[in-house]
Amino acid sequence: MTPVPDPSSRNEAASHDAATLDPAFQALSGYRPAPARAERDAHLAAIGRAVKDAAEDIARTVSADFGHRARPETLLTEVAMVVQSVRHARRNLRGWMRPRRVILPPHMWPSTASVEREPLGLVGIHAPWNYPVQLALVPLVAALAGGNRAILHPSEHTPRTADLLADLVGGAVPDRARVVTGGPDVAAALSALPLDGLFFTGSTATGRRVMAAAAENLVPVTLELGGKSPAVFLGDVDLEAAARSVMAGKLLNAGQTCVAPDYLLVPRGMVEDVVAALARATATLYPDPSGPDYTAMARPADRARLKAMLDGLDARPLMKTMPQAPRIGGWAVVDPPTDHPLLREEIFGPVLPIIPCDDTAAAIRFVNDRPAPLALYVYGQDIRAARATVAQIRAGGAMINEAVQHVGVQSLPFGGVGASGMGAYHGDEGFRAMTRLRSVVTARPSLSRLVRPPYGASMERILRSLIR
Repeated sequence: MTPVPDPSSRNEAASHDAATLDPAFQALSGYRPAPARAERDAHLAAIGRAVKDAAEDIARTVSADFGHRARPETLLTEVAMVVQSVRHARRNLRGWMRPRRVILPPHMWPSTASVEREPLGLVGIHAPWNYPVQLALVPLVAALAGGNRAILHPSEHTPRTADLLADLVGGAVPDRARVVTGGPDVAAALSALPLDGLFFTGSTATGRRVMAAAAENLVPVTLELGGKSPAVFLGDVDLEAAARSVMAGKLLNAGQTCVAPDYLLVPRGMVEDVVAALARATATLYPDPSGPDYTAMARPADRARLKAMLDGLDARPLMKTMPQAPRIGGWAVVDPPTDHPLLREEIFGPVLPIIPCDDTAAAIRFVNDRPAPLALYVYGQDIRAARATVAQIRAGGAMINEAVQHVGVQSLPFGGVGASGMGAYHGDEGFRAMTRLRSVVTARPSLSRLVRPPYGASMERILRSLIR
């Protein structure tokens, strides 16, 4: 029997959550004039300096939370991503903020009009554990560029990194952002606040709950969710190059990446050649899976979940010597049942299902019969055929003959579609996500004043001209 929670304990938890969030909310809420470009630039510069100065501390701290995280991976995917995001925003901020002139219809001349982008106000940012620095601070960069204030909630699964983020953000932009730490109750309390915007990165199931909570206060949301991102090998694929690309994307961060290739669709007659190529690629990328370059699985529950998923399947080891916990070696799983959790749930680990297909049309149907993925990877030497394949599959983003790398390009929008997300960010799309449009008209005497009462013959002529 499930125990019934003590109502007093629920009240105590709610009080604790309020006590955690209230100082940050009270300090940052309420209307404030939009900061000028110079002020925003200073905020961005402060975050960039803080991250660069703490680069090695970040690498050590994230590694401690994971049980081991390859230092180059952290410096590349966390530190460099934030630094590049700051650099891109500072370089383009003037253009992003510039009002856009709008030409009014003739009857309003000589009045003038422009469209401006205003800050949302106070935004909440939920950050996950798999890239705990990048996925906290890149949205914060967008928020600061947009002139907002922010309450940031890092994942409780990386507590050391959460504390480091609190120190880093508090030291860099104390008047613009606060970090609040805690578990799911604090996250739920943040989602329920009357904020001006909410940014969430995490699972689709949790994203639905966040959106439902935000809807109570009509808070606009940006959802960066999971998604089973497929890789498709066409018949003319360069097998060795494609295998190295897929495994580099799959094993980055030990597969704990939302845009990692989640499963692989291949021509039916190529299955065994593909498995062999994947094993060769893995040996080249990670000759010593127990060495410093291969990252651990951060959460014990995920290690147990992945091991259970392999039971009873045609699982092929891709490493000659499998590492010990907290790491998990790479596996290929050939032709699992279509209703198996490997093909229904986001894997989030170094396990790659291989699905044989009779032709490209069958591969396209397989993907489109499922929720839209966050990313799509198509491999083939005929670029026209690869582009045609991409054009027939609904996905948040796509790459041809490479995987994952598009996420690191700040000038490209990043976001999902359907179950894989709502809205986009990075670069100018992040600025747009964290601002709202406002029209400003400077009126001068014009023909538009002729539509005021009392109505007469002139009004009839105007109406005929407008609706002819």
